[in-house]
Amino acid sequence: MSPDVLVIGGGVIGCAAAYELAAPGRSVLVVDRGAFGAEASSAAAGVLAVASGDAQGAELALRRASRESYPALIAALGEASGVDVEYETRGVLELVLSEDEEPAVRERAAARRAQGLRAEWLDARALAAAAPGANPAARGGVFWADEAQVRPERLVEALAAAARRRGAELTPGAEVRAVERRGRRIARVLVNAEWITPGTVVLAAGAWAPRVPGVAPWLRIEPARGQMLALRPDTLPSAHVLSHGDGYLVPRRDGELLVGATVEAAGFTKAVTPAGLDALLANVRTTAPALLAAPLARVWCGLRPYAPDGGPVLGRAPDTENLILACGHHRNGILLAPITAAIVTAAVDGRPPPLDVTPFLPAARAGA
Repeated sequence: MSPDVLVIGGGVIGCAAAYELAAPGRSVLVVDRGAFGAEASSAAAGVLAVASGDAQGAELALRRASRESYPALIAALGEASGVDVEYETRGVLELVLSEDEEPAVRERAAARRAQGLRAEWLDARALAAAAPGANPAARGGVFWADEAQVRPERLVEALAAAARRRGAELTPGAEVRAVERRGRRIARVLVNAEWITPGTVVLAAGAWAPRVPGVAPWLRIEPARGQMLALRPDTLPSAHVLSHGDGYLVPRRDGELLVGATVEAAGFTKAVTPAGLDALLANVRTTAPALLAAPLARVWCGLRPYAPDGGPVLGRAPDTENLILACGHHRNGILLAPITAAIVTAAVDGRPPPLDVTPFLPAARAGA
């Protein structure tokens, strides 16, 4: 088999890349050692956070560009796949619980408004109206109206179905076992028991990217475990996502309320722990304490791809002419999938990227 592009990794990044790359006259093969979207993608909460985050400069530009591309992508995916990914612009309501917190939150909101992003201060009364189930001790909060959300596992399903409809081949249970190089190129890739001869290789294997044999072992990507739980309250505390600090509560159409999330250096150990659940319940206690009486629906965890040197890592590898990296998205893989796919496709086509990706190029990370 000799695809024009071999994508290694079938999470949201790999599937988005396949969807964007698939075109008449170009063959695309996506392989994943497990099921598509079974790792970090399906474990995510799916909040598309731009204004409410702390990104600045090139990282903010990357997030904004990706967020702005979502409405058109969702419309196209709905037509191509028939999958409802539950895209909603609910916004995020960030609580302020103490007098000491308020100045910094107000200052951050003012800075975002200066950047052209919406950030509205709500006093205690307005907050209570917008989020009746939020902590009654809240002094107020900021409503980040531009933030949106999707259901990640359905987004992966839609991207995969739409990519297949465009002619891409997606193969689960297909593990890369070896790579054969010729000079500065990847010549062949052994997938299960079959040698593949790709024109270009796209590495989008999440936290496992450095472990794919012979592709980019120098790549500094580490797993960052995230534990989550879901409640099923009689009444959701708000129509909006509620947040405070690193904790957040995400309402779903089916009545579930997702509670996230921990960030842990636990290697590749995928396990829900008492300490993790304790931290999640502390988020509930802080944000909407009445929900501690709500039924617990489920618990789970995932391994995010964290780049210690800064991420994501996007662009051509410095040591391999036909290798493109799309790795290290950490907590923003769902948000950044569309812009990552556009950047990867531009690299494959030999075109300039849709925005400046210099800070995300992999050269420095390889020591080249």
